[in-house]
Amino acid sequence: MRNVAVVGFALGPLSAGDQHHTAQELLYLSVRRTLTECGVDRDAIDLQLAGSADYIDGKPFGFVQSLDVTGTWPPRQDSHLEMDAAFAAYYGWLKIQAEECDTVMVVGYGKNSEGDLDRVSNIRLDPYYQAAIGLEATSTSALQASAYMARSGATDRDLAEIVARNRASGAANPETLLRQPASAEELLETPWAVEPLRRGYLAPKADTAVCLLLAAEGKAEKMCARPIWIQGIDQRAEMQSLGARDLSRSRSAELATAKALEMAALKSARDVDLIELSAATPVEEMILREAMKLEPKGESGPTINPSGGPLCGHPFMMTGLIRLGEVFRRMGDGSGATRGIAHATQGHCLQQNLVFALGKERRKP
Repeated sequence: MRNVAVVGFALGPLSAGDQHHTAQELLYLSVRRTLTECGVDRDAIDLQLAGSADYIDGKPFGFVQSLDVTGTWPPRQDSHLEMDAAFAAYYGWLKIQAEECDTVMVVGYGKNSEGDLDRVSNIRLDPYYQAAIGLEATSTSALQASAYMARSGATDRDLAEIVARNRASGAANPETLLRQPASAEELLETPWAVEPLRRGYLAPKADTAVCLLLAAEGKAEKMCARPIWIQGIDQRAEMQSLGARDLSRSRSAELATAKALEMAALKSARDVDLIELSAATPVEEMILREAMKLEPKGESGPTINPSGGPLCGHPFMMTGLIRLGEVFRRMGDGSGATRGIAHATQGHCLQQNLVFALGKERRKP
């Protein structure tokens, strides 16, 4: 297998509603910043991949407009996924493994503030029985929370403490949306969104754009002083129907983690220094911790979401790729972290999960 590294990452500051830029203008800023930091121009990139959904802002074929930003002339290899952009990164990794390219630009964009995310999340459900009754992400997350709390005995305070921990981390991140810490007591005073989830427990939608560069060994070292290598990677999906799986667990996250760790020659998720989880509720974080064989409440183990995670800002279709970029950034900042995990998810209640195991060293044969 070819060694592949993350060599560049740029993220625009998250905002509740950017009134001054289109999605493509936001993307331009991130693309130019990434290329500049890597010291290359657009001709150095073999393949460009995007993760977005025109349903978000209601602009049909909006992804075509983004081609003016990523650069398509002279004609270049390009593809677009209607998924979180992290899955586009996985596709890019596969294309490098197939020796169809050596360098990949992965972008994610979409102005969440211009769309109705409840309607977008509704159409991802089974169209005959579940979407038809008006379910959306908050309601299905509440169903998942009820199932998990009934099985595990987790309390309302447990959920509040997890959110408070993420908010404390987010206070030190200048690019995230919520930069004010909140105590568990304050969060417990927020009203119900859908019981047992309070409004303070939900990830706030955000506008931004993200760009990340992947490169194969031989080129990665020329583009980045501290490339962070993808040592393991795996993705798994479960049934779409909410009634066809145990919502209180995530078997797909468990399998994806186990396979990614095996590829990276790691025995446990405890062997890494930091983990970025795409958890849009505190219950999702607890379920993912459990799937990774970690303490569900976070009493010990690796640092979880040092960036603040999605609970401090959740730009739909970009959150997973941001997790990968945050691990890259924090492992390359001289803090001493040598191994990390980035997680992305798609669908309701952790239906599909993607796990990257990353390290400062190349993957051993």
